[in-house]
Amino acid sequence: MFITVMVVIMSARMSERLQHERPGLAGFPPGVAACFVWVYVAEFLPVGVVAPYLQVFLKNAGFSKENIGLIQGALGMTTMLAPPLWGYFSDRLGRPRLALSVAVLASIPAFGLVWLAGGSLWAVMAAIVVYGLFREPIIALTDGLTLRYIHLRGGDYGFVRSFGSLAFIVAVGAMELLGVSRPGDVRPLIAAAFMIGLAHQALSLLSLPPVHAGGASIRYRPDLRVLLQRGFVLLTLAAVLSRVAMMSYYYFFTLFVKESLHFPHAGWLWAIGPVSEIPMIFFSGRLMKRFGVRGLFALSLVGTIVRLLGYGAATAWWQIIPLQLLHSLSFGAFFTASVTYVSRLVAPEMKTSAQTVFAGIAYGVGSLIGGALGGAVVQAWGYAGLYRTFAGVAALGLVVLLFVPRAPVGNENASPQA
Repeated sequence: MFITVMVVIMSARMSERLQHERPGLAGFPPGVAACFVWVYVAEFLPVGVVAPYLQVFLKNAGFSKENIGLIQGALGMTTMLAPPLWGYFSDRLGRPRLALSVAVLASIPAFGLVWLAGGSLWAVMAAIVVYGLFREPIIALTDGLTLRYIHLRGGDYGFVRSFGSLAFIVAVGAMELLGVSRPGDVRPLIAAAFMIGLAHQALSLLSLPPVHAGGASIRYRPDLRVLLQRGFVLLTLAAVLSRVAMMSYYYFFTLFVKESLHFPHAGWLWAIGPVSEIPMIFFSGRLMKRFGVRGLFALSLVGTIVRLLGYGAATAWWQIIPLQLLHSLSFGAFFTASVTYVSRLVAPEMKTSAQTVFAGIAYGVGSLIGGALGGAVVQAWGYAGLYRTFAGVAALGLVVLLFVPRAPVGNENASPQA
């Protein structure tokens, strides 16, 4: 908790100093950047617990690799369904803070169900679905809320989002220092750390400023037909293929490092990725001015292909270190380019719906297919076969991207004005 407080204080001071010394870098009204920094720090602290260690949690519960893939695939199913429903609810009522708060608070007892389910496959799958219905929309809801505020009042999305990556690193480091890699059952540590992180995230939402104009909520009927345009459909398909490929990392990397490379502290390797993504997200606006939105998305797929092929060829844990730096492309470039592209396609009042529909399809379908397929592939062909096969999936995404039209013209700062 001390580390969390220090990160929040340091990030807030840095945010306000940068706004004062270099107007336009953060671009938020006075005092607001610190609020969004805290929100993103608080959001990604629990992500830094569950993303690297959910697979460890499930293995400690006695599940096989194939069943771990099925369980995480079920979580991916909720990623497909929950964000669009929550996004529509948020935009329809004009109450994005309310929707986000309910999702965060409800995810705390929902994860408790996963703990109580023990080693029963069907009980855990049912519990993970309940948990996912509340947890999986949170990142997309936060991004939609932030982008909506930026459109109305100004600000740099990449700036505040980069502090979320910093928080992820802090969380992973703290978990390793607390002994998550020690032999034995570490499920109590993972569950306790995760739920404490969620409670802290709920507290951070109190700092969010109003995200509507004129002090009144905006109610309207979202027209989701705008999401049938060619650019959205093709970019989403390319994103699905990218996420299928990356599920071989998110769902199996910790077990791969422990079992194939015989390195017990996988969390330290996980932490290298967010370190590399911070400058990518922070300077994403400049990079998109140079390469374009599609160009940055293409770089993300190239990075994913090289990274997964490297995993497939690795024979020692130290060989993973340079490959982890490619997270700047396979996540940082992918995330900022896709958020920017989708944001440009729609009006301000559709930003939450658009981001959550995109997240539901891209991350949800990608997670569902990647988890289920990945578990079967690693069971049959091992980790080397898994990563080589999924590098081919990312290459297919690069082919689809050739047919994606250019993004509409906008402000190249990863949070463009429509």
